Amino acid sequence: MLSRFSRLGLLLATSALALPLCRAQVPTPVSVLGHTPGDDFYLADYEDAIRYFHAAAATSDRVKMFTVGKSTHGKDIEVAVISSPANLARLDEYKRNARRLAIADNLTDAQALELAKNSKVIVHIDGGLHSDEVAGGQHSIALLYKLLSAQNDPQIDAILDQVILVLWPTLNPDGQDLVVHWYRQNVGTKYEVSPMPELYQEYVGHDNNRDGFMLNMQESKVLAKAEIDWSPEIFYCQHQTAPFPARIWIPPFADPISSNISPYVRSWLNVIGTNMTAYLDAHNMPGAISETQFDNWYAGFNDWVHVFRNEISFFTETGLYRYATPRFYTVNEFPQQTQDLRALSMYSEPWEGGWWRLKDAVDYMVGGSMSVLDLASKNRETLLYNRYQAARDNIAHYRREGPFAYVISDHQADTPEAGLLAQKMIDNGLNVYATQAGFTANGVAYPAGSWVIPMDQPFAGLVQELFERQKYPEGLQMGTGKAVDLPYDVTGWTLPLQMGIAADAVSDPLTPAQRGLLQPITEVKLPAAEVSGHGSIFVVSHKPNAAFQLVNDALKAGGSVAMSSDPIDTPEGKERGAFVIQGLGAGAFDELTKKYAVGAVALASAPAHTLAIKKARIGLYRPWAPSIDEGWTRWVLEQDGFEPKSLYNADVRAASLHSRYDVIVLPDMSTNQMMDGFHVGVVPGQYTGGIGRDGLENLRAFVRDGGTLVAMNQTAANLIPLMSLPVKNVLDGVKSDKFFCSGALLRIDQENPELPINFGIPAAPVVMFQRGPAFTPLAGFEGAILARYAKGTNPLESGLLLHPETIQDKAAAVELVYGKGRILLYGFKPQFRGQSHGSYRYLFNALYTYDQPALPKLDKVPAEEPIAAAKPAAHDEDDDF
Repeated sequence: MLSRFSRLGLLLATSALALPLCRAQVPTPVSVLGHTPGDDFYLADYEDAIRYFHAAAATSDRVKMFTVGKSTHGKDIEVAVISSPANLARLDEYKRNARRLAIADNLTDAQALELAKNSKVIVHIDGGLHSDEVAGGQHSIALLYKLLSAQNDPQIDAILDQVILVLWPTLNPDGQDLVVHWYRQNVGTKYEVSPMPELYQEYVGHDNNRDGFMLNMQESKVLAKAEIDWSPEIFYCQHQTAPFPARIWIPPFADPISSNISPYVRSWLNVIGTNMTAYLDAHNMPGAISETQFDNWYAGFNDWVHVFRNEISFFTETGLYRYATPRFYTVNEFPQQTQDLRALSMYSEPWEGGWWRLKDAVDYMVGGSMSVLDLASKNRETLLYNRYQAARDNIAHYRREGPFAYVISDHQADTPEAGLLAQKMIDNGLNVYATQAGFTANGVAYPAGSWVIPMDQPFAGLVQELFERQKYPEGLQMGTGKAVDLPYDVTGWTLPLQMGIAADAVSDPLTPAQRGLLQPITEVKLPAAEVSGHGSIFVVSHKPNAAFQLVNDALKAGGSVAMSSDPIDTPEGKERGAFVIQGLGAGAFDELTKKYAVGAVALASAPAHTLAIKKARIGLYRPWAPSIDEGWTRWVLEQDGFEPKSLYNADVRAASLHSRYDVIVLPDMSTNQMMDGFHVGVVPGQYTGGIGRDGLENLRAFVRDGGTLVAMNQTAANLIPLMSLPVKNVLDGVKSDKFFCSGALLRIDQENPELPINFGIPAAPVVMFQRGPAFTPLAGFEGAILARYAKGTNPLESGLLLHPETIQDKAAAVELVYGKGRILLYGFKPQFRGQSHGSYRYLFNALYTYDQPALPKLDKVPAEEPIAAAKPAAHDEDDDF
């Protein structure tokens, strides 16, 4: 017989063998990191977060870790999937069920309802993507610990039983590290709360939340792929900061909202928001506000685009001071209209001031996340069935009403861009098909290999949102007799227009015969590029953007390139400005045509009149007060093989710029950002200042010596007084009640098509106008108008433009002679957010050196007007400082 002690030993040994079923205690964050998330003056970086996530996962059967991709800097992007052990054991099954419901995969209503009853609701919550909004990444650690460590907690037990949480520590690992390390090196010094002198996403900074449908950035691609893979019913992204003095902004959103979003999604956005406010109030977290300030009209937000895939996708904005440094607020610091602490319908429990610490922000975020999880657990079946109904109704709607499909021909002036548009739809989770020979629609026969997007599919609302022209609701425009908040982001983004591609809406339902000629594809295959004719001289059209990549590779390989001065034959027809390439063997050139899917015509002898070009030495101004537009420009140029070199303030202030550069590009920014930068005492000394007067004089000398200066959008407007240019910005000082355009697609008319800067550009291209200038020449003007807004015609193609008459018959782009060089002023963003591929050529054409032809004389120049002295421009919403 075993003794009592022997039986005890056997019991302990048996318990040890059972450890996988009864895990060790979950470690606290402080035991792993030395701090608790939310501590004053402490921030965990991404490596800290992952270290804690793995430490917690090693002790808990409520969580599994997954790697979903790589960041721009090559970091593993990891997520934690949290639920009950029983749910995690069936994770693949529940993912399949979620996907079936999301796409209404051959389900009847009864089958979908049964599947919803037997499935779990998947919820995405993340630590944010704007890395200087630091509380989000800290909240993820706190939320993980709360869910894993709870014992005998009915609310959390219900959440774990009914919900599968996909928790992202952050959507921007690189940025979290950059911001945290910047704060750590400054904490305790006079620069403790100083802004970081670089973008917190390598290329786009704050615009990493504007890349939701274009998926240019690596992190955006990873997120979209994961969302399609996991099919969450709810997507919740953490942001800061709330409209002061509110402590957190919560949906409902301000109007307008797109009608391409399912009503099941629109209504539940409001339900989740009002429930969150009540939850925070019940947990003694006052200061929640809704509706005011934030609309979601723009479809490209990374935390919003998922609504077009029928996810309830939203964000909140929690109060922020700076980093982990606390701040005390008194009521007399509040805006005057809020100092009476009066409750409002959408601000039911006003905040009364006091200390605001990082821990407060973390607590509010954890509270918001818990309210979402609690609501999801209590409404699991409804949320799952609604996801199915949204997909079912989309399919049914587009079987009854048009457009019934969109067709993108694979024979266009820029076929690679057409293929890219089709690929973007695939990457966004849409079903795309390639046509076989004989496919016709709208009475048009399309080449085999063209791309068709039928609209009777679950996420068709996204296609409609991206392909149709945006019409901002008239009742919300100024001049209607009611007070409105003007939109703060772009209001028109129609992708075919931006990319210069024809996407034809099909007006009749697709017949079985038409569908029989469609082959589903998961990756676009471009038509094979052909070289016609005979000879060792190759002519390439100037119209495809990919032609510039081919030219850059040819120059790099030692070939010579020229542009035809006269119209000559290309694969796209007769064309002035076609690229003429020599010095490469047929085999080497054939490889380039295959690589870029750009065809050519071979000639035995060179055309009579050409303009030899060389790749320019490009300097791209990169201020320490970071410019998002600089990052986008750098990314676009790198993608297309132009190899720009960053020019910092000290580089511009150094003399002899023309000995080092042929072209200098000045992206969109304010005068203060370029000229003055950060003031002394705001950031460490090496990051203070802008180019200053010395740098400005060097830019003048650079152009006078023969350089090309390219200025875009507001920078173009700012250069006029700074460099005393004989041009007037007709929008200077114009108030928003007389002209307003926060971002819309406008059509311009090309002038002087014989100029090399206009080669390859359509006669009437569409450009993105975003708070830019419009020009008229003054006495002393020497140069050319490259494009203008038509006289007597509204140039608006998509979005909101108030008082278009203000810019009618005004120049949109000008080229000025300045000494031996030239200055290009663009009153728009030719490379806008990596979306406006159709206007890239305005930028690319400026990035080669060649003998400049004489510019035409203007027939008539207005009487000379005094040029205003330089003054700071208004702060632009894209400025990141």
